[in-house]
Amino acid sequence: MPVFELLIAGILLGGLYALMACGLNLVFGVMRIINFAHGDLLAVGALTTVSIVTGLHLPFYVAIVVVPLLTAALGLAMQVLVLRRLADGPMIMSLLATFALSTILVNLSILIWGGGYRGLPGVLGGSVHLLGLDVALSRLVSFLVAMAVTLLVWWFLQSTRFGRAIRSVSQAPELAVINGISIDAVRNVTFALGAAMAGLAGVLLAPTFASDPQLGARFGIKAFAVIIVGGMGSYPGAMAAALLLGVLEVFGGYWFGQVIGSAMLFLVMLVVLLVRPRGLLGMGVRA
Repeated sequence: MPVFELLIAGILLGGLYALMACGLNLVFGVMRIINFAHGDLLAVGALTTVSIVTGLHLPFYVAIVVVPLLTAALGLAMQVLVLRRLADGPMIMSLLATFALSTILVNLSILIWGGGYRGLPGVLGGSVHLLGLDVALSRLVSFLVAMAVTLLVWWFLQSTRFGRAIRSVSQAPELAVINGISIDAVRNVTFALGAAMAGLAGVLLAPTFASDPQLGARFGIKAFAVIIVGGMGSYPGAMAAALLLGVLEVFGGYWFGQVIGSAMLFLVMLVVLLVRPRGLLGMGVRA
C-alpha cells in the first residue's frame, strides 16, 4: 500500500477519533469529569443504529439524527441524577461514578442486544474514486460527517453566546457565577452535548466495525489516548491529536501488524505523559 493511500486512510480514521475525543474533552474541560462511560455511550449508539436499520428497516440517515438525540437524553439523565450531586466533591468521586455508570451501561446493553457482534452489511457499501484512490464510501461518509460536526461544535463554542458561557465556566467558574451564568445549566448542556457526540460516533462506526456491548471499551480507551496527547481540556488539541494518532495507527498497522499499530497509540501517550504531561495544547488540571 503506497504512502499516500496510508495517509488518507489514517486521516479518515482520525476524523472519527476526533469526534469521540472532542466530546470527551468537552466534558472534562467544563466539568473536570473523566467520563469512563463515554465509550459505552458510543457502543449504545452503534447498537441502536443496528436496531434502527436492520430491526425497524429505517434508512441509515434516520439513525444519524435520532441516535445522538437519544444518547444526549441518556447523558443528561446521568448528569442530573448522578454526576450533578458529585460536582463539588473530589475528582475521584465522579471518576468512580462514571466507572459504575459504564458497568451499568455495558450490562444493560448485553441484556438488550446480547453479547454477540452485530453489523450493517450493505450499508454505505462500495467505494468512491478520490484523488486517484478507491476510498470506502462508509469511511468517507463517516469522516465527512464526523469532521463537520466536530467543527460545528467548535464554532458553537467560539461564536455563540451559550458557547462563550461554556468557555467561561471552563476557564473561571467563580467569575461565571458573578456574571449571572447558571453553572448547572451549562454543565447539563455540556454533558448532553458530549453524550450526543459519542452517540454520533457510534452511528458512524456501525457500518464499518462490528458492534457489541464491549465496543465502547475498545474505542473509548483510544479517545482517552487522544485527549492525553492533545491536552486534556483542549478542543483544538484533541482534533490535532486525533488526526495524528489515526495516521500513526494506520502506518503502524501496515508496517508491524494491527496489534502493534494500536499499541503505538499508547506508546505515544506514555511518552507525552513523561515529557509533557499537559499534552500538546493542554490546559492542565485545576485542583
